[in-house]
Amino acid sequence: MGMAKLFYRMASILRAPIGRRLIFSFVVLVLCLTAFLGVVLVQLARTSLEEQMSVKLKAIAELVASGVGHDVVRLKANDGWENSGYYLGLKSRLEHAKLATGASRIYVFNRFFGNLVDTDGSLIGQQVHHSRIRDLREVELALSGKPTCSILFYSDNGIPYMTGYAPVKKNEEIVAVVGIDIGAGFVDSIQIFMRSVIVFLVIGVFLTVIIAWIMALTLTRPIQKLVYAAKEIGKGDLERNVPNLGNDEIGYLAESLDEMRRGLLDRDNQLRQMLGGVAHEIRNPLGGIEIYAGLIADDLPENDERKLHIQKVIQEVRKLDDVISEFLSFAKPSSPDFECVSLLDLSRDATFFLSPDLEKSGIKVQIDIPPKMVIWVDREQMKRALFNLVKNGTQAMPEGGCLRIEGRKLGEQILIEVSDTGDGIAEEMKNKIFHPFFTTRERGSGLGLAIVSKLVQENGGDLILERSGPDGSAFRMYFPFVESEE
Repeated sequence: MGMAKLFYRMASILRAPIGRRLIFSFVVLVLCLTAFLGVVLVQLARTSLEEQMSVKLKAIAELVASGVGHDVVRLKANDGWENSGYYLGLKSRLEHAKLATGASRIYVFNRFFGNLVDTDGSLIGQQVHHSRIRDLREVELALSGKPTCSILFYSDNGIPYMTGYAPVKKNEEIVAVVGIDIGAGFVDSIQIFMRSVIVFLVIGVFLTVIIAWIMALTLTRPIQKLVYAAKEIGKGDLERNVPNLGNDEIGYLAESLDEMRRGLLDRDNQLRQMLGGVAHEIRNPLGGIEIYAGLIADDLPENDERKLHIQKVIQEVRKLDDVISEFLSFAKPSSPDFECVSLLDLSRDATFFLSPDLEKSGIKVQIDIPPKMVIWVDREQMKRALFNLVKNGTQAMPEGGCLRIEGRKLGEQILIEVSDTGDGIAEEMKNKIFHPFFTTRERGSGLGLAIVSKLVQENGGDLILERSGPDGSAFRMYFPFVESEE
């Protein structure tokens, strides 16, 4: 379970933003390097210091052994040896050697581990306990004639020490072994070094976090600017320049993005000019067709079937003119003239122009907007946006229903919701309804919702399809909150 949580957290970190991943990578790298170097350095230092102390101990043990003399073995055979001049003199020399070398204990024992002389006052002649002979292998080497040194040990009170062994020879015969215990002071130095490593590790991690955070900011801030610029370009805002982000790879990317923006802007302007020209060229003859068709209809009797056909032609011409008007409205660049506008008045105006269609379809209109609620928009553009949303809802309810316009404050925003009780929008079409020329109706232009989206964005708002299903659809517009005038 713990491993699963660890893997989950690691996976979440890998999916985190670039800045967090960068900081995490730097911290992990510094931790691993510092820990590895710390362990290696501590181990090397300990090994080196142990080797140095081993050489020192063997030299001291040999020196002490040379001063003991082979006559030490006779101590066990004499009664009253502890008061003998030889014993007292030997013990005095060992005490002086102890003081001179800084040893904690010097003792001499025979081949059978019988203690002969001990600066700690152990009973001479008794068996040296195996706990006092810490490393029997090293002792065996000393008994074979080779000076040796034990590994690092800790006393009962936790003091580290090492023991050096050297043989005492009579001619070529090993008659005794000198043992000398010296405190391993280097252990304290290693511990201080380890604490220093830990301190440096903490400081290194802290500095690494700061450096990684600064580097992350220098890397992610330009990327965030690029993301914002790309989103604005995606929304259709081609007038805003992509900021200059330096001469590195991100700067080259920003330059390429700005070049793309300029190309899109040029093609967009050319396309708008072409579309506007085509629309005007189509609209002019349409006006003539409507006029001449009206004149022909006026000359025909009321009961003439041809007059009905001509009137249908006039209706189709007018529908086509409406489509061209929407086309021009979508293609024409606009510059909003912002002012504080009553949302209630806008909603009433939008529904007023569609009153005949609403009454004909049996659609009830409900407007729930505070009287003093205002929004900072272009009056005519926002009226057009609400008109198209109301018209879209009306077309979704040919058999009647309820159309509701609601406005309320939501945090620091004004929420405007236009909902209907129609059949809703198919799931596979929800992502396409704001695209130009996309329509589910046989005679629709597919520009109504696209125009609404364009006008809302140009007025600083956001348009979303909040819900759509068998019980109807709801479109929401969000605008910055503006204090109402008293």
